[in-house]
Amino acid sequence: MDQKYEDFKRQVKDNSDIVEIIGSYISLQKKGRYYWACCPFHGEKTPSFSVDKERQFFYCYGCHTGGDVFSFVQKIDNCTFPEAVKTLAGRANIPIPETHRTPADIRREQKRQDMYKVNDLACRYFSACLLKTRNGEKALAYFHNRGITDEIIQRFSLGYALPGATSLQFNLQKKGSTVEQLVAAGLVRDKNGYKRDMFVNRVMIPIKDPRGRVIAFGGRVMDDSLPKYLNTGETDIFLKRETLFGLDVAIKAIRAAKEAVVVEGYMDAISLHAAGINRAVASLGTAFSEQHAKLLHRITDTIVFAYDSDDAGRRNAVRAVGIAKREGLTVKVLNVPEGKDPDEYVRHFGRDAFESLIKNAWDGTEFQIRYTISKNNVSELAGKVQCVSNIIPYLQECKTEIEAAGYIKFLAQQLVIDEGLIMGEYRKRSAARPLPKNAAPVPADWVVKQPPNALILAECKLLLLFFRFPGMIASYKDILQEIGFVSPVRQSIYKILCDMENEDFSVIQERLFADGDAEISSETARILAGEENAFTEEDKMRIAEDCIRLMHQGFLQREYEDHRRLADTYASMNDARYVEELKICNELRGKITNLYGS
Repeated sequence: MDQKYEDFKRQVKDNSDIVEIIGSYISLQKKGRYYWACCPFHGEKTPSFSVDKERQFFYCYGCHTGGDVFSFVQKIDNCTFPEAVKTLAGRANIPIPETHRTPADIRREQKRQDMYKVNDLACRYFSACLLKTRNGEKALAYFHNRGITDEIIQRFSLGYALPGATSLQFNLQKKGSTVEQLVAAGLVRDKNGYKRDMFVNRVMIPIKDPRGRVIAFGGRVMDDSLPKYLNTGETDIFLKRETLFGLDVAIKAIRAAKEAVVVEGYMDAISLHAAGINRAVASLGTAFSEQHAKLLHRITDTIVFAYDSDDAGRRNAVRAVGIAKREGLTVKVLNVPEGKDPDEYVRHFGRDAFESLIKNAWDGTEFQIRYTISKNNVSELAGKVQCVSNIIPYLQECKTEIEAAGYIKFLAQQLVIDEGLIMGEYRKRSAARPLPKNAAPVPADWVVKQPPNALILAECKLLLLFFRFPGMIASYKDILQEIGFVSPVRQSIYKILCDMENEDFSVIQERLFADGDAEISSETARILAGEENAFTEEDKMRIAEDCIRLMHQGFLQREYEDHRRLADTYASMNDARYVEELKICNELRGKITNLYGS
């Protein structure tokens, strides 16, 4: 970024009081130094969300989300950092600088804005065709017969495309749109040199981004004609792998329930909303992607896949579970009975029955195991061997091996195989592959523990001291080079502080909040929120030494556990290297005892 854009960001921030901005979204109450509210990012009844007007940051003591005014807008509007800057600039009536953008950038942005404009006009037009034309009466009856009320029609901006092959073109051109713009947005196609509307005599479902802007359309026939569904092709503003249908209307319910229900198609999602299940979104087909998982993980930790119950739906659910697990989400899969899809089931049996399915949904890994067993002939030994081989990759996606061990026990019971044989194969395969994201390399008899609260507090307190007294960093660089921080985020903050040890506190805080990194922003807010009284010269040295002592003890303990893990792994493989690992374990245990006692 050039200096002019950095100055622009600072100007926007200086003109965006965090209390005023957050107060426009939620109700804040001043108590003492801070402003308080129930957190908008997770369900709670007692306020734990605090806003510090003096230092211009927020922090939730419940879900540990925090940051500056840009971070808040990013999270509440589910947008990118540049989009948050633009939103706040608009609120402050600050013009966005264009000098750092090339002519190609400006043309590309204008093309995107034109697409948003024509899509919005098309959405309004399709809505008018549904509600204000004689042809639309049939489409309206179609929606009503499917249990879709007028309120849901309005919520999703549902519409209807007239039978005429050029009706949309004719009407939008009168509104100032060009045929070229309509073609670029995927609303008009060129067939043998003849421009005709993409959607003709179909009920229309606008597809919106999380901010509620129309970016594409889906059209469905009202009879048995083919193709049953017709969708806008991908454009500069619409990428399927980055879009979840219904997220704009479901986001508040997802946050409140701490859970998202993911279905395959937009009609499934609309039907669930019509039944009162307002946390449903659709992945626009079966291509649940890593981007979808990241998008959902910004607002919830748990997702429930409710795909069709046919084999294609179950197969796609198996794939989707793996993607979601690798992103660190808690995953469940519900089984829609009687061969129905979610749309059919909820219309026939109602909300309570579907909520019961969600409540009793299988754990994601259990679903993967059950599905794989069903696809193999496990009545024969060869089928069991193949089944185990196919399931091991799913076990390797577990966050810890103690979790994997539980599934191995379940698998052994299902296949009537000795649990130890499956564990041996699992460990052999795991030792020969790189560690997957979120996997913890430990034996099944060792529970992966979160760093104890004392260690978390020690790391946070030490960083707070470094915030306030950057000159202290030099005294501890050598020991911290050896032991580091348990938290990768706090390690990143420490590295930034090292680069800024000659700067004052306000500059350091500005830098840590400035890059739009959600994890660094939240952790910085957590550290700052822990500040109480001013440190005396004597206190700061004593506190720093206490923190370093706890961190060093934790480092040695982790080293011991790592080598114990290797010793167990080598022993299970009859590898002589386990003797050397046991020797290292004993040395580390002696060192811990000598320094810190038992």
